[in-house]
Amino acid sequence: MSKKERSQGARLRARLAKIAAASTVALASFGANAQAAAGIPTGGPTSAAATVKARQHMFGFENVNPANGEVRRDRVIFAWLTTTTFAVAANGKVFLLDGYIDDDQVVAAPARKRTPTGLQELVDLNPAWIFIGHGHSDHTAYIANIAYRTGATVFGAQEHCDGMQVDAGRQFGTGATVSCKAVLAAGVPIGTTNMNLPDLKPALCLNVMRHLHGAATPADTSIPFNGIGFRDGEDPREFELWGTGPLAYPRVTASGGGGSLSVLYQFTVPGPRAFSFSVYDSVGPYKELAPELIPALNAWPATDVLVGAVSGANNPTNGMRDAAIYIRDIQPKVFIPSHHDESQRRRGAAGNSGEWWKRNLLTSMTNIGIPAAQQPEVRWLNDPYDYIRPSLLTFDPASPRWAKTGARTNAACS
Repeated sequence: MSKKERSQGARLRARLAKIAAASTVALASFGANAQAAAGIPTGGPTSAAATVKARQHMFGFENVNPANGEVRRDRVIFAWLTTTTFAVAANGKVFLLDGYIDDDQVVAAPARKRTPTGLQELVDLNPAWIFIGHGHSDHTAYIANIAYRTGATVFGAQEHCDGMQVDAGRQFGTGATVSCKAVLAAGVPIGTTNMNLPDLKPALCLNVMRHLHGAATPADTSIPFNGIGFRDGEDPREFELWGTGPLAYPRVTASGGGGSLSVLYQFTVPGPRAFSFSVYDSVGPYKELAPELIPALNAWPATDVLVGAVSGANNPTNGMRDAAIYIRDIQPKVFIPSHHDESQRRRGAAGNSGEWWKRNLLTSMTNIGIPAAQQPEVRWLNDPYDYIRPSLLTFDPASPRWAKTGARTNAACS
């Protein structure tokens, strides 16, 4: 082990010890509140070794330094954890997009748990940041718990941050708080942006925009009908493959602060390619309900990888048209779907539901007029096989693939 690795490992252990000490002091101050918090896990990451193990699981054994848990800086790595929750490592920083695990259940042997992670592993991951896409509990249920126990900084609109303090108080007692940075002021209209934020620098640059939550609209008669039902492609054998049981942490919930207020994030890795990825966790029909987003997203800086929800209330009438419109207006080179496991629970393990849904997206892109040559590579994710499969979602920011040739400019990042 090198001197540098020993030093980095010592810093990580010191940080974990500080978190554990702070948690002990905070819990001791609860007094009467401690009993009310029964069933809510407390304490920081289990150990430095547990953090190394969690990061190796999420980002690949070969990408994590076994001595200190640092993730290689020359890659951007995503791990899909269910719904719209991803663990991300970018330029060496570890963070979460949303914070919820679908089917985080206690499953009796010999049955197998459907999701290969849970709340404690997200704490052991020891993320620096957590980003809220919108406030509904199937996106935020675990965020306050993780942030309180690790010291991670949460990012969201002001309404989201207000909700996080409510959640912290409900779980850890009156006066408990988490660090939360509001990237959009309260009440800002759809289409509002906040660009080149300093909070992640020098590792990453950040842009944000308020966009539209999912909603149902009548069938779009300007294009061929391409609706898809939430049970289309369902494979009943999945009930034989995966067990069910009670929720692991039924009292770790979210108050829903911010509700459907939705934030689009763009992250940029500094460098000659200005590799950027944008993320949205709810897919809204802004063609009808928020047309002001069309010019706003057309002016959005160049995005190489787009991670976006494809499932929402509009699927039965308009299929994945809304996701296709986001793709049309943001123009990524790679598209990664999300949220399709939550709405279509218990699908994809042995049937063709994944292909059914992927083809609906491809057809939707064609229907709205995206030429085949301009359609992005779609790295479809099939649950549960593609949960925590970092090899599928690893990108080299220095690759010539990310060279920008169109009129859209790179995000400002230095």
